[in-house]
Amino acid sequence: MFQLVYISKAKNRLGEPELLKMMANFRARNTANEITGLLLYDGKGTFIQLLEGEVDAVQALYSCICQDPRHERINKLHEQTVEKRMFAQWQMGFKRLDKCDVIEQEGMSEFLNQEDGFDYLQHHPEFSIQLLHYFRQC
Repeated sequence: MFQLVYISKAKNRLGEPELLKMMANFRARNTANEITGLLLYDGKGTFIQLLEGEVDAVQALYSCICQDPRHERINKLHEQTVEKRMFAQWQMGFKRLDKCDVIEQEGMSEFLNQEDGFDYLQHHPEFSIQLLHYFRQC
């Protein structure tokens, strides 16, 4: 099993209807390719995503993401081989960070108060893993 975590910046901020439509498409594609994971969105344009599945499927999906014109500043933060999936039951989990109560959690408020979450995550890649683990336990 293979995991990959990346961040990206949306070229335009996305509203709830557009995000929900995108997630429906992502979940259908991921189910067909046996990919699971979690997508976090800060409400200001920054995405953090963990993809997991067979290495070829995950790398092919990441390659497509890198060419998606809706994204820019795509940066791979982490990749590794693991024994089992972290999000085995999630076709693709999705959380909007600006609509959660995570601000009370240690370290979260510093990230959420950033004008540019992408720059923060680029300089603190370990924080993206902390976020993903936090939402796995919710």
